[in-house]
Amino acid sequence: MRWRAKVLTLVLFGLVAGSVEVAAQSWRKHVYRADGFETEFSGDISIRPSQISESAKARIVRSTKYIQEGPNYKYTVVATLTKKGVEFDKGLEAGFNFFKCQTVQGQTALTVPKGQGREMRGADCAEALQVEARYYEKGNWFYQVIAEYKVADGEKAARHFVESFKIIGP
Repeated sequence: MRWRAKVLTLVLFGLVAGSVEVAAQSWRKHVYRADGFETEFSGDISIRPSQISESAKARIVRSTKYIQEGPNYKYTVVATLTKKGVEFDKGLEAGFNFFKCQTVQGQTALTVPKGQGREMRGADCAEALQVEARYYEKGNWFYQVIAEYKVADGEKAARHFVESFKIIGP
């Protein structure tokens, strides 16, 4: 009888621990109409203006970073409004090269009405990171949607984050 009580206690502990894990990954939609997008984050985020160099101010109206960080991951959206349009390939290259990935695991074109998009994934990046990133251009907007993570089980959450991003508005 005593061993049954121990087994029941272990099972209940496992269920409670499992529900805490699920609760930690509850995603909530955030809509940012002024920057023309919506996405899901699973926790607290910080919003701050991106630093723009003096030379870039001639091309950029504004740029804002939306960041959620944890001990083994970082989710970021950077929304940049340009004055005269986006140099998509240059922006994508500069954005992804920042992570210094030893292996590019994939590069896929994404369908974007009246714009363009590309998904890139990298392994063995700086600081032992894995990176899932999507880059979008629509009109004068350039969006970088980046999930960085260090642990193997972070891939599912990273995928959820980058796939939740949507451009809204005209």
